[in-house]
Amino acid sequence: MKEILKALCLLMFIVILVLPVEAVTNELSWYGNFTEGSGLNITENASRNYFDSGSGLICIAAGKTTDDGEIISADDVVEEITFLTDSPESELSPVWTPDEDYILYTVKRNDSDSLESYRMRANGSEIERTGTGEGNLTGFSDINPRGTELILTKSIDSQSGLYLANLENGTVFSVTDDPQVSEGWGVWCRLGRKIAYTQEPEDMPSQLWIVDRDGSNKTRLGASENVGIGKDWCPLGLRIIYSAKDLKDTYDLWVIDFYGTNQAQLTNTSYNEWNPSFSPDGKWIAYVSDEGGSPDIWIKDIEGNYRAKLTNNTGSPDSVPKWSPDGSKIVFTGYNTGDNSTVNITDTDTINGSNINGSNFDLINSSDINAMDDSNISAINDSGVDHMNSSDRAAINGSDIIVIKLLFEPYNPPSPKITGIKVDPPEGLSQEGNATISITVTNEGGNASEGNISVSFPGKEKIESAEGTGSIVNIYSEGSSVQGKDGEITAQYPLVELVEHEWNTGKEETLNVTVIPNNETEEFVFFVRAGLKDNRTETYRRDPLTSTEKDQQGFDVYRYSLNL
Repeated sequence: MKEILKALCLLMFIVILVLPVEAVTNELSWYGNFTEGSGLNITENASRNYFDSGSGLICIAAGKTTDDGEIISADDVVEEITFLTDSPESELSPVWTPDEDYILYTVKRNDSDSLESYRMRANGSEIERTGTGEGNLTGFSDINPRGTELILTKSIDSQSGLYLANLENGTVFSVTDDPQVSEGWGVWCRLGRKIAYTQEPEDMPSQLWIVDRDGSNKTRLGASENVGIGKDWCPLGLRIIYSAKDLKDTYDLWVIDFYGTNQAQLTNTSYNEWNPSFSPDGKWIAYVSDEGGSPDIWIKDIEGNYRAKLTNNTGSPDSVPKWSPDGSKIVFTGYNTGDNSTVNITDTDTINGSNINGSNFDLINSSDINAMDDSNISAINDSGVDHMNSSDRAAINGSDIIVIKLLFEPYNPPSPKITGIKVDPPEGLSQEGNATISITVTNEGGNASEGNISVSFPGKEKIESAEGTGSIVNIYSEGSSVQGKDGEITAQYPLVELVEHEWNTGKEETLNVTVIPNNETEEFVFFVRAGLKDNRTETYRRDPLTSTEKDQQGFDVYRYSLNL
């Protein structure tokens, strides 16, 4: 019986993940999962910038455009940068195996237009030619979660197609191979069933499409044009991030639901940002940007508070950063210019002097590799760039496979989350009785020096008592002086605030307030919000992030109500 129940639970979990978002509880209704009592209603007016799951995975929600954010030093997030290869040939399109033990990649030799397939250990050792997908091979894209199938792109007569290679028996079969369009550069959904990819119809800009792994149900997603080769699914498998040109003719990052709605521009800058990739927990985005004048690898948190330039004149227009499965490293194709002084750079000795498949690689010093000048950036904005066959322009002598090792814990800002709201009695509240509201907030991010929980009563209910687990609980009656968003104000209705100092990661605080309803109203309404102080920016991060409802102090709130 236990095994049957386990199987049923797993089946329900999979069904929920693959259902369209309309079939999944929406972000606001989700609060019904922790509000106790059928009589408590939440007004659907607030939004989070991520979806939650039991595993803690998150993803940017539709309509959320991140800010540029504060630039933080690479020293805060990078431990070292390692060149796994160092040869005259061009090593391209690296992808991790799910067990993180190996990296698959391709090699373009200077005297050949054909790419060769290789595999090496994640530390750069045990390099061997595999032959996977060779013959008109354009590049590797992604491996499914089981590690059994590799998405690759092949080109025949300048027409590319999307293929799958079985890594267990070596067979290759076509997923999309329409002679009228070029198709390729796909990425797996986290469940390994659907593939998002780039399609370029003849004489038309490239577009974002989705297809089942067997080639069925091909569908265009959104209306974006000039879509880049790099893209990724958010960890929950509900949303896709990609890059496309906007009206300013620069590349920006975009997100869209997997069924084609809620397309939203994520960045809007004067420079190019392209080839994005989600970290495994969905909290960070790695991407390529020319913000510093040359294409380099950057990361930013999904809320747009921070971003960091990880490399210095090392990336290429065709770098597609890929996170390791545990989120501790990023692999990409780049160039050794000898100018990454902000971080420690190490060269692996395993390839030096090695014999790869019987061919000796004559190494060249990094000083002999010509750094890409800024003119190469024009390739990004050139409408003539062939997105589908980008490996042709990536084949500059000396491109290498590079791994960025991140510090174990990149800066993690505090993240308040209201995890529980309980009203007693849950329903049947009378005008002569009283009600106790219990609000629980958890810090799901990094440590905060201070935080608060606020509940206010626009119906002017009388506060009978208040207590909580925090350092201080303040009761403010109507007419009291309180701190508003833009300065001190006079309270128009009562409120209670819990304040806690040193609110560290995972810490939970609870505020309990007992009130007597206003007998002149037929509805009992209260506003709830929470905030944690981000020590780096000296600002507060709040839950909710945005809402159509605001309290008297000017802050976004959740609105709850009970009928009397």
